[in-house]
Amino acid sequence: MSKLSLILLTAILICSCQPKVVDSFTTKAERVRFVTEKTHFIDSVFSELPNPKNEKECQSAFWASELMMIKSLTAQESIKFGLKHFSTFSDSFKRSLLQHVFTLYPKGFVHEIDSLILQDPDEKRFVMMANYLIRQDETRVEMLLKLMPEKFENWEENPILRAFMIDHTKNGSMTKVNIDELIKFRRNSKEASFFVFVYKNRDIPGELMIQSAKGKMLHENGDTLRFKLLARSITNLAEYITNGNTPQGVYSVQGFSSSDNIFIGKSPTIVTTLPFEILLSEFSHGKLKNDWSLEQYNKFYPESWRNHLPKNMAFYAGKAGRSEIIIHGTTIDTEFYKSQSYYPFTPSLGCLCLLERWNNKDGSLMESEQLRLVKTLKSNNIRNGLMYVIEK
Repeated sequence: MSKLSLILLTAILICSCQPKVVDSFTTKAERVRFVTEKTHFIDSVFSELPNPKNEKECQSAFWASELMMIKSLTAQESIKFGLKHFSTFSDSFKRSLLQHVFTLYPKGFVHEIDSLILQDPDEKRFVMMANYLIRQDETRVEMLLKLMPEKFENWEENPILRAFMIDHTKNGSMTKVNIDELIKFRRNSKEASFFVFVYKNRDIPGELMIQSAKGKMLHENGDTLRFKLLARSITNLAEYITNGNTPQGVYSVQGFSSSDNIFIGKSPTIVTTLPFEILLSEFSHGKLKNDWSLEQYNKFYPESWRNHLPKNMAFYAGKAGRSEIIIHGTTIDTEFYKSQSYYPFTPSLGCLCLLERWNNKDGSLMESEQLRLVKTLKSNNIRNGLMYVIEK
């Protein structure tokens, strides 16, 4: 046997010995069981109106309905009752209810929200309600921006209200020149850079490109290597709200991990952290030592970016408490979203989600952009760096 033949045979044997990734949650039988159980649970919970004793069950039913995009008349009755008696419920129920309305009933409860926004004293809920109303009528932006300081005297100290103001103030979009300046700025950083380009309309998948620690973009077949991903949450809430879309801004890449979340599955995850989620020294991989501040955050950008306020969304989201926004694959049933424009991608709760396809007969992994990304990083000896999410 020739040396070349021996090498090829060895390679074949190694590949054939690689364990097949299998996740039973993705089989047809498990898909059917999950939908049957969750649908029965949702129906049973909404068979009675919300009350102090069933708040947690209602919140779980809200979440399950959002995941599977299920709407029903009984759910709508529960929503009407919850909004009518809003002040009698716990803060967690109120927030869950508003998230549910925003996610599944974009036009159904404008009158009720219109009344509540004047009464409710909570900053986060104000922003959730304001965005709900603006989505129906953009001409209301100015009125709501005037209402905000009337309701909250110290609004500038609240990260969610600051982000809301930025979100609804005209800001110039990023140009190719700006993006080239950022890539050039990171070229001499001696660490990897992940550039994630997304759209204002998060129904449109974005893409990820990677610059090595040597300052060169990774290539494949003579072109820049790109990975398609979805930066949209199930809720489609604003990026500075918990469970909202992936915030714009800079993240720290902290290596690889695994997840026991059945909706993420067995593919390795890539850990990314927001500002405030970890110490600035850890975030910057030892380059910055001070406490978090907007001034320190701006050091991750070239001078030309300092006044581009949308890049600060990650800063304010992290300051407001958002966390655990990572890069991962998915075992969620794509059929839930077959009518959506982003199909076959599946939305998450704010993470960057890469496409994975599973065999519903035996639960084996047929296609995985997540594994392709992980293998690419490992083969290029990339474990950490900074990630920039940029809205075009």
